[in-house]
Amino acid sequence: MTKQNQRRRLIFFATGTVTIVALICGLTVVLIRSAIMGERLDPSGEYEGVEVRTLIELSGKRAYPEALTIGPDGNIYVSGFCTGDIWQVTPTGEISVWSAGGENRVQAASGLAFGPDGALYVADHGDCNPRRSRSSLKRIAADGTTVETIGDIDEEDIPNSLTFDANGVLYLTDTQHGTVRWWDAERDRFLTWWSLPDVDNDNARPTGLAYDATTDSLIVADTQSGTLYRVPFTAERGAGEATILYQQDTRELDGLTLDDQGYIYLTFFDLNKVARYNPATGDLIYLAKNFREPSDVAYLDGVVYVTNFDGLSLAPLVGWVIDPSLPFTVDAVVLPETLLRD
Repeated sequence: MTKQNQRRRLIFFATGTVTIVALICGLTVVLIRSAIMGERLDPSGEYEGVEVRTLIELSGKRAYPEALTIGPDGNIYVSGFCTGDIWQVTPTGEISVWSAGGENRVQAASGLAFGPDGALYVADHGDCNPRRSRSSLKRIAADGTTVETIGDIDEEDIPNSLTFDANGVLYLTDTQHGTVRWWDAERDRFLTWWSLPDVDNDNARPTGLAYDATTDSLIVADTQSGTLYRVPFTAERGAGEATILYQQDTRELDGLTLDDQGYIYLTFFDLNKVARYNPATGDLIYLAKNFREPSDVAYLDGVVYVTNFDGLSLAPLVGWVIDPSLPFTVDAVVLPETLLRD
């Protein structure tokens, strides 16, 4: 056999091998994608009498509704994590863009909270790609037009949820550093109010945050340890001794809110469920299931509103394989009279 023929055979063998490997890798990706994606599930009630309906569908592949809150006008406001848009939604499902995202406005909207001044405060991650994100806090005027940056947030900080206390002080969870921080308006900077304890040597990663007016305390969720805390205010408005309300280290807690009676509604990110916790008895009941990575909740008049974030595809490299389960939706969990009377 001549050297030229040997070379041709080697090239043919190498080309064939590369082709076979590429086909195997491609088939593997397809199988993994099929296994992970599966059939799109629609949320449904789990507790007796609970009904779940789709409140809105968001068009496009970049909506990623991450957070929501109830406005002083009784409407629901929803943040777009990859668009920066803030949508205004009526309880009957009428939707409009209240504040358009974009450069020099909000670019990756996360946590939301209305302040006593009527303005909407937004945790802006700057980019929904985690490798390019740079967080800041934005204030959107009550008419949805003017957007300004406030507060001093370090480059490594990852603000998540926002809330105001009875005195109008703004608090946020910093998921990166395991703290709850408050905004010192006079010095235009955030200071640490409470540092979450590490559990089993794992760094705390606080997510959900809400003010409980019935007990003058903050309710904080740590997704790393599956812990729900109540932290009371001292007379000087510092952090008092924290109480563990719920703890299950295999659970990933995320968004939370309270109703007027002090019941806590929270999302279980890993279970794709929404639950209600009774602080008086310690009872937790699952209200609804089959959400698609529920990241936040808001309560209004017997209805719990839930964002389907479906953000797994935003992780580095994963987006090449996994798409979100379109369309993005916000769902309404309608509570039965039996739960409203409790």
